[in-house]
Amino acid sequence: MMDIGIFGGSFNPIHIGHLIVAEEVFQQRNLSKILFIPTGISPHKESGGLIDSFHRYEMVKQAIGDNKHFEVSDIEIKRPGKSYTIDTIKILRKTYGPEHNLFLILGTDMINEINTWKDIEALSDMCHFIVVNRFPITLNSEMIKKSAICGKKKAEIEKLMVRIPSLDISSTEIRKKLSKGLSIKYLVPERVENYIRTHSLYAKR
Repeated sequence: MMDIGIFGGSFNPIHIGHLIVAEEVFQQRNLSKILFIPTGISPHKESGGLIDSFHRYEMVKQAIGDNKHFEVSDIEIKRPGKSYTIDTIKILRKTYGPEHNLFLILGTDMINEINTWKDIEALSDMCHFIVVNRFPITLNSEMIKKSAICGKKKAEIEKLMVRIPSLDISSTEIRKKLSKGLSIKYLVPERVENYIRTHSLYAKR
């Protein structure tokens, strides 16, 4: 039986903050592996600023290549239309079978919008939620109480919550730096930086 962490995101681009979150969740919750899933078209975020999904997928591959516990999946970027989490989890349930546990990794910013998610009750029955503190929002009991999930699930979220060091790093700021021709050294893995430079991604206009 495996305990599999599901880490979705636009990864536009992936950066060291993402990798630290994944590694901390993997270690603190003693998971079998972390599955990174770059989003296709997100129903919750504007997708106009997303670069081609091929490049985002390849950057994740570059970033996690030296970690045997990390994998990347293209199931969302291959699927047409908007990428709803419930649809992804249904596919993963069929892929891995009922004997394995799925742990959906969420940032604290997602708790405030989880009541807008498609089929949230069905989703909460199909997987466990691991909420990770996301700078500058710190998860607290009041936020959990206000979320649109059942009492049993709220107790599970508090139990599985993972705290990580506060890192004020975002893909948005990295894209801004690149558009201005500024250095992103140490904000992303070296192989990701090289990939971005090679393919002139987020280049200064």
